[in-house]
Amino acid sequence: MEATAVSVGKAVLDGALGYAKSKAVEEITLQLGVERDVDFIKDELQMMQSFLMTADEEQSQNKVLTTWVKQIGVLAYKVEDSLMDFGLHSEKKPFLGCIPRNLGDRRRIAKEVKELRAKVEDVSNRNLRYRLIKESSGSKPTMAEEQANIATAAMFGINEARLAALEHEKSSEVDLHQLITSYDVDLRVITMWGSSGDLGKTSAIQEVYDDPKILERFGFRSWIRLMHPFNPQEFLRSLVRQFNENSLEEIGQPEQETSVGANVLAKMEKMEQSDLVRVFNAKLCSNSYLIVIDDLSTIVEWHCIKKYFPDNKKQSRIIVSTQQAEIASLCTEKPLQVSVLKQLSCDQTIYLFHKKNSEEQISMSSVRVEMYDTNDEAMLAAVEEEKQKAMHASCSLETTFDSKKVTTTEKRTTMLTIEIHEEDHELNNGGDEKVHNSTARKKSDRSRTMALADQVLCGRETEKSILIKLVGQPDNNQGSKVISVWGMGGLGKTTLVRSIYRSQQLGGWKRAWATALRPFNPEVLLRDLALQLQNTIQEDPAGSTATGVQKKNISVMKLQDLKDELARILKVQKCLVVLDDILSTSEWDLVKSCLHNVGRIIVTTRQKDVAKHCSREDKNMYCLEGLKDAAALDLFIKKVFKDNIEKNDLVPAMMEQARLILHKCDGLPLAISTIGGFLASKPKTAIEWRKMNDRIGTELEINPELRTIKTILMRSYDGLPYHLKYAFLYLSIFQEDQRIRWGRLGRRWTAEGYSRDMHGMTAIELCRTYFDELLDRSMILPGEGTYQYSQKINSCQLHDMIREICISKAREENLILTLEEGCCLSDTQGAIRHLVIGSNWKRDKDVLESMLDLSHVRSLTVFGEWRPFFIFDNMRFLRVLDLEDTVGLRDHHLDKIGQLHHLKYLSLRGCRCILYLPNSLQNLKHLQTLDVKGTQIIELPRTITNLSKLQHLHATGFWTRGDDVKGDDIVDKYSGYRYRSPRCQTCSVLSRGHLFLRPQVLDAGLNRHDIFNLDRFQERHLDDVILPRGIGKLKALHSLGFVDVSGRNGNATVKEFGELTQLRKLKVGGLSYRNISELWSAIAGHNQLKTLSVKIGNPHPERNELDGCLSEDLLPPSSLESLALQGKLVNVTEWIHKLQNLSKLVLSNSRLEQVDDAIQALGVLPNIAVLRLHYKSFRGTQLHFQRSSFPSLMVLELHYLDNLQSVVFEEDTMPKLELLQIGVCKELKDISGLPALKSLKEIQLPAASGLYRKIFEAQREEVERQVADHVRVNTID
Repeated sequence: MEATAVSVGKAVLDGALGYAKSKAVEEITLQLGVERDVDFIKDELQMMQSFLMTADEEQSQNKVLTTWVKQIGVLAYKVEDSLMDFGLHSEKKPFLGCIPRNLGDRRRIAKEVKELRAKVEDVSNRNLRYRLIKESSGSKPTMAEEQANIATAAMFGINEARLAALEHEKSSEVDLHQLITSYDVDLRVITMWGSSGDLGKTSAIQEVYDDPKILERFGFRSWIRLMHPFNPQEFLRSLVRQFNENSLEEIGQPEQETSVGANVLAKMEKMEQSDLVRVFNAKLCSNSYLIVIDDLSTIVEWHCIKKYFPDNKKQSRIIVSTQQAEIASLCTEKPLQVSVLKQLSCDQTIYLFHKKNSEEQISMSSVRVEMYDTNDEAMLAAVEEEKQKAMHASCSLETTFDSKKVTTTEKRTTMLTIEIHEEDHELNNGGDEKVHNSTARKKSDRSRTMALADQVLCGRETEKSILIKLVGQPDNNQGSKVISVWGMGGLGKTTLVRSIYRSQQLGGWKRAWATALRPFNPEVLLRDLALQLQNTIQEDPAGSTATGVQKKNISVMKLQDLKDELARILKVQKCLVVLDDILSTSEWDLVKSCLHNVGRIIVTTRQKDVAKHCSREDKNMYCLEGLKDAAALDLFIKKVFKDNIEKNDLVPAMMEQARLILHKCDGLPLAISTIGGFLASKPKTAIEWRKMNDRIGTELEINPELRTIKTILMRSYDGLPYHLKYAFLYLSIFQEDQRIRWGRLGRRWTAEGYSRDMHGMTAIELCRTYFDELLDRSMILPGEGTYQYSQKINSCQLHDMIREICISKAREENLILTLEEGCCLSDTQGAIRHLVIGSNWKRDKDVLESMLDLSHVRSLTVFGEWRPFFIFDNMRFLRVLDLEDTVGLRDHHLDKIGQLHHLKYLSLRGCRCILYLPNSLQNLKHLQTLDVKGTQIIELPRTITNLSKLQHLHATGFWTRGDDVKGDDIVDKYSGYRYRSPRCQTCSVLSRGHLFLRPQVLDAGLNRHDIFNLDRFQERHLDDVILPRGIGKLKALHSLGFVDVSGRNGNATVKEFGELTQLRKLKVGGLSYRNISELWSAIAGHNQLKTLSVKIGNPHPERNELDGCLSEDLLPPSSLESLALQGKLVNVTEWIHKLQNLSKLVLSNSRLEQVDDAIQALGVLPNIAVLRLHYKSFRGTQLHFQRSSFPSLMVLELHYLDNLQSVVFEEDTMPKLELLQIGVCKELKDISGLPALKSLKEIQLPAASGLYRKIFEAQREEVERQVADHVRVNTID
């Protein structure tokens, strides 16, 4: 919450400062004489902004700081609102040209500025009183570190342990004493981790460490708290000293402890390390030992420490205490088990990581003595004999596993003397596990208890196969390759890669695994890799003799020596390295230079840009997606019913609830596994599951057993820069499962002030970078139905679990209020900034009038049915009014729209009963976006030319989308009447007054003004919208369309296009031979135009040629990236080669032929990625794509080409083509050369039905005969 508060505060300050620094404010302050006060306010806000940046970097948890940050946000809102309000008065024209219209306004504004300055001073002084800046720079553990630790812990079985403890109460909690005294002769490592740091761990260890039975059991004991940085020699001295002290206590000579200890310590100070090792080994050679290692912080430290302790087969034990769950999991032998040691409180638990006990490894102290009568000497003798047999069998077994490895204690001791830093026989940081035999490996795999292990077993077989094929064998001579696996948190990337890493299908790679810990330290990561690879090579039968790699003391090497040694190892070995959880390109850059000789590197990351940076080539990037429905259900059932397979027959009611839960999990294995595990301890009923489904958002907040989901996903949110956090929280405005168009979101962001024009980049272009970055970070997903082969994603959706986090964070900051069924308004405090009215809200006027403060609302978004009382007179700061697809909106409801002076974004898209815009629209001087697509508006009012700041004007003629049935019925009443002049319309209305009194008309909520507009609409159903004269005044326009220029003002409008030099997007229709030349002349110099769509009004007359006037002297703008042409083309080869930036081309009615060389001319364009040849765009019989043509083409569409009989693809044509779509081409019989399309992934063909069923069936048979198995052949949607 603290980080969110800081991010929101900074974003609001950015908006306030941006406006305070604007030229408009400078002029206002000069006019009103308050420039000194406003400058002071601006300077203070800048200081607050700088402080918040520092606080955000350190992620302080100070509650007082959080409160102060929220106060800054409220103040920043107040400053910006006030400055904008002052601006309205400066825009009023003076009375009689010189006398200010209202002197009282000037005095009032000056007074308000003084009050505003006083508030800013008060907030600044509050910082000094509470010393917030000093407090924020402390060195306490940050919230981000704690959350990252908890998130990492979720991957290592902790949820499983907690749920097991809840289900079986105390029966699943483990006894540390029992683990230490277990009947297992091998050395065992027991790791302790607590969800609340060190709380309770020391006392738990101390209780066992001082137990008399433990004192009797172990010959030597030692408790070491590690110092940082780790010093091997000091560590060894401390061990030897404690062994001597404990020995004196045990033989009953405590009085000698001081003198002897001092002598020993003095001797130790003089010893060389080799002598210390010799003394140390002598102590451990024939005694069982108990070692406590406290505060282990890195896996590199563990690799150094564990080599000091040989496995002398005397039931020795090592207890490791750490604050990192991942370290805890890596220190312990496999198969790993996580158990609850002690539950301190509802959110504070101590866990033990230990090797999973087999049935033979039962504690003697807790079980054996209970089974046998301790007075029965025969029984005790039998037990001892069995123990000796087990010890002998264990020793024999290890010798059998690897006869070439030294296994006796004496030989291990000798090796330790020679090289103290020799690694253990198993690499615990994901290293190459030594496979003793297939039976042991299978048993280990079956016993693994990591929380997310089931993900690989449920629905990941295809992904695993693809990645194994990408990695390949070490002898396939593919050179070095970096494979990136990326996707949102919780998908199981690490678990999937770990299963691949351990797969025997990969052959003889030398393997090493390193997880990037935070804060990132490249030296730690590289040292870890070097240690693992060195150990793996030494264990090879050929060893260092064959490779020339000799064992060196990597643990104490300096960084440069470490890099040299790692390079030497990689040069002579074929290695597979996994780098898990790389978060940024800078982290990769810090280590990549040391890994250029690695045969294969697998990188896991959450961000697409990181994956791209690491792999370079798209073919080596793999985007991991959610589980499919069947696999998700399988995982859910396994988690809920565990091993009780016979109980998992779901009744229909339970199956329905299961599917609803899985819909919200949306294929996320983490969510499915966690929720399924939680429900495993609940009654298996539809009612219980319905409760979970209804309150899943609340459960994520308050249920500690589901907190893992939020914690893991929050890591992605916490990693966002502050401007992206604010933009991301804004997405909670939209409804569940809603497809959010990029254009809608980007223009709303711009209107809210989330971005501003920068040098070389407009505000909307900057917003596009925000959108793409959120996509790359997997915070948003491509929209449902998004064209997967498009280079640009134009819509997005929120994963349901991510959306719950988004809503939760926005609610915490009082940022967005959504009125929906069941919403609680009792805790709503303060001014509401963004109001959303959901489609299922009951439309209660009293709630809006009496319970909510709407005086500072900046955006109003309505879903579902419209009510006139949604807009209040006091909503004077409204910037965004989004009524897209609203039902029931009528013309007269917009009469007072001109009173919203600060409005920047107005969307009436899809409001099908809107026929006319009011004249008061001219008062919206700050309007940037006007979207009336999908309305019945056919002509824009003249007053629109007064909107000098308008940047985006989107309009199309009447379309049939929407559910406003009453509006359709009314339109149908007048379908027989023609378009008339206003005078004729009035007569027509009066003569048909009886029609307007019909019940369906009255029920539709129309007044006389609406009926007049409706009659005016009549049958003028245009595809495009008519513009008034003077459109050239709108100099700020960036996007305009669709515009009809076939009417009386058409030629004048076309000429005025030349004045719109800022255009990036233009769509125009209704052209003819009379004005097509003027259009090309008008836009020829528009060097910022990127998207152009041109339509001939009547495509049939031969004189209507789109490009007849184009030549070397008159060309389309070379900046074009997307071009759509509907009309005859005759000179393509004369001008198309100039469009080197063109990436998308759509042709319709072009009537090209192969003999025209037009297709060949298109084929040489270097960047064209999408080519769509639609209705009669090609009228030849054979479409021939020649060798080496279309080098960048990814999508080819052929639709309604009536004369086309054959399509030929030559070798090396379209090397990047991924999708081939063939629509209704009724004469097409021959498609040849498909095998030449090496990158082809999918072919879409029409459904084999209707009049041309046999033709379409033959086409499908011909295609399926040629394509490879990996190419999908689907039916066009």
